[in-house]
Amino acid sequence: MVNLVNLPAPRLIDPLSVPSLRWGIMGAGGIAQAFASTVTANSNQRIVAVASLTPGKAEAFATEHSIPVHLSSYIELVGRKDVDAVYIANQPNDHYKTAMLALNAGKPVLVEKPITKNVEEAQAIFALALQSRLLAMEAMWTRYLPQVDVARQLIESGAIGEPKLILSSFCEDVRWEARMWRKGHGSPLWDMGIYPIALCQMVFGEPTSIEARGIVRDDGMDAETTARMTYASGARANFTVSGVVDAPHHATIAGEDGVIEFRPPFIFPTGVGIAGKGSDPSMQWWTDDSHICRLEGLVYQVTAFSDYQGRGLLESPLQSHDDSLACLRVAAEITRCIGADPY
Repeated sequence: MVNLVNLPAPRLIDPLSVPSLRWGIMGAGGIAQAFASTVTANSNQRIVAVASLTPGKAEAFATEHSIPVHLSSYIELVGRKDVDAVYIANQPNDHYKTAMLALNAGKPVLVEKPITKNVEEAQAIFALALQSRLLAMEAMWTRYLPQVDVARQLIESGAIGEPKLILSSFCEDVRWEARMWRKGHGSPLWDMGIYPIALCQMVFGEPTSIEARGIVRDDGMDAETTARMTYASGARANFTVSGVVDAPHHATIAGEDGVIEFRPPFIFPTGVGIAGKGSDPSMQWWTDDSHICRLEGLVYQVTAFSDYQGRGLLESPLQSHDDSLACLRVAAEITRCIGADPY
């Protein structure tokens, strides 16, 4: 039976308790905009420089976010002595070379998801980081959200018994988003589907078998994918990701004794609930009533990164290097199953 009393509070790191790092940003697109906005408003971190290879873009970005230095060279950014850490927010096809550039300059890196376009590139980044004694972390920001920690505690405590099934979806019509459909710049599976993949990996680990069907455009870009994964424990996970239709972004973790349900959209700070078994169970909710909304939730991973850096860690306890590699392997196998070619 599920005990519907005293849902755990999320274990959050006080943003004022961690070192105040001086950040350099590589790339000045939409996710970098969200990063800069929430870091400035919700942390003690400082952004001291931004670089973009697009003429004028870094200058406009720096002006908007009151960043003192704007550059047109990534080499100049990583060479600056006043940059303690680098946030890599350019296109996925470029993550490998820019992460390696930063690491070779002695800078720890927070690399946007997916960390690279294949396992081999990610392995090289992690190997160099470990060899250089530098923190390298994929920016899988959902791992650091408050509701995810509440769910993590419920699972660890056995509140729903052994987890057996995950059902999730991330469906949003992004046909208007040009970058989503350019090779090397992500795709619905690699940009959006990586979230349910990461959720399943967090709970179950790496699957032993994967089946997938999808809609693939003539240019090889995946438009919609449904995947079924099975695990050595007997657990299952099913998810659908679509870039051509809208549907609630939901996620459910079902166990032997109960159910954990995330409030949609599960990728943003929202809430999480727990219920017992049955066709109409009573759900008890933990709801995020903070002022941190939607992409402002990126700040939680920034705070975690700064904490880890201050403690001398070389990888995230919440998403290890092996976790990132496992998610890449799953995405690659699903891509193969549906016959897509996004990179």
